Amino acid sequence: MAAQARMRSAKVLLINLGALGTEVAKNVVLSGIGSLTILDEHEIVDEDLRTQFFISKEEVGQKRLEAAKPRIQDMNPRVDLRTDVDNFKRKSESYFEEFDLIIGTDLSREEIRTINAISRKYNIPLYIAGLHGIFGYIFVDLIEFNAIEEKEKSSVATSLGVISQNREVVEVTDYVDDEKSKAFEKVITKHIYQPFEISLKQATLNGKLTRRQLKRLTNAVPLILALFDYDSDFSKLNTHNLKESAVAICKQLGLSEDNLRPDYIEMFVEQAGVQFAPVSAVIGGALAQDVINILGKRQSPLNNFVVLDGLTLDMQIFEL
Repeated sequence: MAAQARMRSAKVLLINLGALGTEVAKNVVLSGIGSLTILDEHEIVDEDLRTQFFISKEEVGQKRLEAAKPRIQDMNPRVDLRTDVDNFKRKSESYFEEFDLIIGTDLSREEIRTINAISRKYNIPLYIAGLHGIFGYIFVDLIEFNAIEEKEKSSVATSLGVISQNREVVEVTDYVDDEKSKAFEKVITKHIYQPFEISLKQATLNGKLTRRQLKRLTNAVPLILALFDYDSDFSKLNTHNLKESAVAICKQLGLSEDNLRPDYIEMFVEQAGVQFAPVSAVIGGALAQDVINILGKRQSPLNNFVVLDGLTLDMQIFEL
């Protein structure tokens, strides 16, 4: 009941209603969120018809939000749905202060840096997500977040202390449920996050993965990070310069550049910035589920970078 009450009082801002934003909007609205504001200045183009389900071909040329709003509202009339056809970069910083959480989709590195600076200034949790064909990512910056989990007590009690670079168990409380005649633990875990730009510049996997995990590590991780160097103009992208950037990322992460497969590099060049509806459904669903979790404060959140490899069907989480 308490988690539902927090959901109903939450005010969420979603930036951009592309393929990914459409999936996020659907899931967040159906979850019973209190208020959703969508900020998108784009007009509907033919390409949108292949990746979105709130618009139709008769509406090409109209604003995406104007066409989509009635259909989004119909999914849950109880949600306070607001739309704004402005560009978020033209908004004053104070515009963002009223929101409890911000979700950004289809943003360039510079735009992510801009919105992250604002979210940090006003202490607002931030989710960023993007697609590159059959690959995608989620970046999370909740600044500092205490997750509360309740679980049945096992023979090994949960210990206080550091779990990883960004996570620490700070409180454990035991209690007995008389109705179930079982003992439970209430565990509070503190999660610390870094801003996007710092995470990107200081990202390393040294000492964080086992030999087996390193062997299974998808090529998509260094390649997605490398694409941030070109996301303002993918026309400048080719296999040579993407490989150079990916090699530099591998060195920073502590990975062997020998693992970079030529077929992956070619796919990333061909699919950079491309949106596929099935991939947006996976990324949008995972993002929305984590948003629901943190607003309800019922489970530990993602911390802090998720990569989907649509070729291997792996979806891996990394602390950068």
